Amino acid sequence: MSNTVIKSLKAISWIFILSLLTVFETFSQSVSFPDDEQERGYYDRSYKRYEAEPGKCVTNGTLLEPTFVQTELQSEASNQIAVQLVAKDSYVQWTNEEAADGLTVRFSIPDSTDGSGTKGAINLYVNNIFVQTITLDSYWAWQYFLKNMSNSYPDNTPADNKFPRMRFDELHIKLDAEIPAGTLFKLVKADDNDTPYTIDFVELEKVPPLVSYESLTDTNKVEYTPDKGQLNSFIASNGGKTIYIPEGQYESNSRITISGDGTKLIGAGMWYTEIYFTASSDDRNTYDRRGIETYNNNIVIDGLYLNTINNKRYYNNNDQYQVGKGLMGSFGSQSVIKNVWAEHFECGAWIEGCDDLNISNCRFRNNYADGTNLAYGCTNSTVEHCSFRNNGDDDMATWSRSGRSCDNNIFRYNTAENNWRASSLGFFGGKQNQAYNCVIIDPMEAGFRVTCDFAGVPFSTDGYSEFHDISVYKGGVKSGTPGVSGDLWGNQQGALHINSSTQYDLQNFKIYRIDLYDSKNDAIFIGSGSMSIYDLVLNDITINGTQRYGIYFSTPKGNGTYCDIKYNEIGTGTNTNALPSAFSFVEDCSTAFYPLDVDNFKVFSMDGKLVVSGCDNSSVSVYDILGKKNYQSGIISDKATIPDLPSGVYIIRLDNLNKATKIISGF
Repeated sequence: MSNTVIKSLKAISWIFILSLLTVFETFSQSVSFPDDEQERGYYDRSYKRYEAEPGKCVTNGTLLEPTFVQTELQSEASNQIAVQLVAKDSYVQWTNEEAADGLTVRFSIPDSTDGSGTKGAINLYVNNIFVQTITLDSYWAWQYFLKNMSNSYPDNTPADNKFPRMRFDELHIKLDAEIPAGTLFKLVKADDNDTPYTIDFVELEKVPPLVSYESLTDTNKVEYTPDKGQLNSFIASNGGKTIYIPEGQYESNSRITISGDGTKLIGAGMWYTEIYFTASSDDRNTYDRRGIETYNNNIVIDGLYLNTINNKRYYNNNDQYQVGKGLMGSFGSQSVIKNVWAEHFECGAWIEGCDDLNISNCRFRNNYADGTNLAYGCTNSTVEHCSFRNNGDDDMATWSRSGRSCDNNIFRYNTAENNWRASSLGFFGGKQNQAYNCVIIDPMEAGFRVTCDFAGVPFSTDGYSEFHDISVYKGGVKSGTPGVSGDLWGNQQGALHINSSTQYDLQNFKIYRIDLYDSKNDAIFIGSGSMSIYDLVLNDITINGTQRYGIYFSTPKGNGTYCDIKYNEIGTGTNTNALPSAFSFVEDCSTAFYPLDVDNFKVFSMDGKLVVSGCDNSSVSVYDILGKKNYQSGIISDKATIPDLPSGVYIIRLDNLNKATKIISGF
């Protein structure tokens, strides 16, 4: 009997047995994300989260108490809580809400003395029936920084004079059969040792159907199979075509270069097709032979999982020897990256010089530096509906480095979690860039920031760059001993960090409709070094809980305005420290929205429908008085007709133009 037949019979048997033993619960243990109703973050993600926390799981393991002390492992866990399985057969268990065959586990197991990691086995059971063994491997986790900070970059070799970060990693598995809705599923430690296996959470999802070669409608298409030579050579020689990579793992010992406008690199799906880069990052001759690179136009990359043997940020801990990004190059103009999962690279994606690039529905996780950086002249590009997690530099950033300005880029509808260095969102120079409808959870340092730390093209006076409609949970950090508290140097960071430090002035920046929850020190840090701040606008900011101030002024220079900043449960009992005389920060609510031009932006009734005129190439959103979005259009050049609404009070907003007005429906 063939292995394929045996595998199929096992899957059928499992489904049959579960159908007899399914336990239907009247409750679900998946956790909700409070910003989904506002469509902030990756609200339309396909997975459900099951946390290893009190009241959210059943376990006979050890629940780690929450703490922000960085010497403790759980300081890097979601909500700073996790379950440790120490004894053989200890377990953590949940009730599944929806049928799922995609399993992701976020875990931590100890490193080895040489930094190469250790392995451990856990068993998956469904309704107490064994399903399969899962191997945990800490090979890619555990990065170390010198305590004296003579070098600010991490390596993967432990030592007494270093402290660790990135103590968690994750793995994902497509199961042979679904875990049915309503069943109990649990992870059980299989090994008989005293090594703690720490489980942070599990995510379950229904894996989309495989994309087949036959389903591709392109006529100029080719299919890769191993008998056609090295994958990188096959792709390089088929520029301009649709290149299909079937289900399976494909090893590449070199960087993949896409040549030819209009090339499409299509996998069977991120759960099916893996490209694994095998060139050693410990060899001076091979350290940079990984990732996908292109400088052509109209490129499409779709449906791939990208992984690598790399387990560090730089070769020999030298930033001149960068070990490769998952996605790099310029991608020319009008290219698309979608449904790509990239982890264990130096950066998930580092794009330079793109125009009109769209990155969507991707997962940039467990990388040693940035998640995605639109740098060096990127313009008019969008990163949306993506998951960022456990990255070791800014999750989402745009940096106008080396004399090329980054303009009109957008980060929206993204969720960033457990960032362990820098921030989850950062803008460094350029003009008219935006980030909105994003959610940031459990960053170790800043939540999001606008700073002048990095050399490049300054912030422009031509229009505003903007952060708006963003939620940050447990952002910022208080100063302290490196490795115990503070950032990598022991410095404080705000959940929102604004600093005109050394390179150029921070100017023309609007930050509005921001919610900051349970900040670990100050919710907002406003400071200056040798440079100044000009025309900073803060509107509609809600600060819910801090360990110190709502706003901390660290000798800022320049000017800004504010309107409607709300303070709740401020740790010091004082909303702000003293405002320095060198910084003018005055209340001015005329900046809450751009002045309305009544000739261009009107809301009126026509044939029983509400009509918005003067849309001027913007999308239109309708919110009720509780802030829930009831409607959103696409881009409208002139007039938008809004579907029927119950009588009530609504906010009608032109999203791209930041114009809004209050109307009463049903008149």
